[in-house]
Amino acid sequence: MAFLDCSPPERLCVPIVNHIQSLGGEVRLSSQIQKIELDSNGTVKSFLLTNGKVIEGDVYVFATPIDIIKLLLPENWKEMLYFKRLEKLVGVPVINVHIWLV
Repeated sequence: MAFLDCSPPERLCVPIVNHIQSLGGEVRLSSQIQKIELDSNGTVKSFLLTNGKVIEGDVYVFATPIDIIKLLLPENWKEMLYFKRLEKLVGVPVINVHIWLV
């Protein structure tokens, strides 16, 4: 973050949120995912939140600590090479993994 010319929320996060919203997307903060629900073809159907709400969309982006994504990962994804590499990562309080699911 040292390359930013001001605070990360102002210089990094706000432009990302503005871009997503300009394309018709929605940004939800403090929304805990309980389960990634899949279609029959193995792609994301929806996110089930801990408050019981279901989020459906065309593209999903979420940020979570590595330990949490390891818990949320659907069983049939765990053997995919892309996600199998997550096994080697160890979470620390200041690093998150950002995965874009299309």
